[in-house]
Amino acid sequence: MSRFTRFALIAALLLGVAACTSKPVMNIENRTPTSAVKSEDDMRRAILAALQSRQWTVERADRGNIMALIQRRSHQAEITIPYSASSYSIRYRDSQNLGYKNGKIHRNYNKWIHNLDRSIQQELNRAAF
Repeated sequence: MSRFTRFALIAALLLGVAACTSKPVMNIENRTPTSAVKSEDDMRRAILAALQSRQWTVERADRGNIMALIQRRSHQAEITIPYSASSYSIRYRDSQNLGYKNGKIHRNYNKWIHNLDRSIQQELNRAAF
């Protein structure tokens, strides 16, 4: 095997490993706010405000459960957010063009969930004052 062929194979292998972007799906379970929440309605308002600020579309907002989706170019993710006055969760529901397979998904999904969780916490802290 020539030196060039060996170099090309190693480069292709490294490029293939770097291109692999799937990570385990991030679900947030029973997250408690850092500040006291007075009611389920306060929790609902904070979640809806965070969804809006992060450009998620609310599909359905029932008492105790919100379903939302985010669309980025050709990628789409759908989540369910069950909540109460004392906690909330963010759970994966479905996706398109994010390579979901065997509990793994494109890393951008986890970034979106992390950012949404952080925004919910910020809204809850803002509402506490």
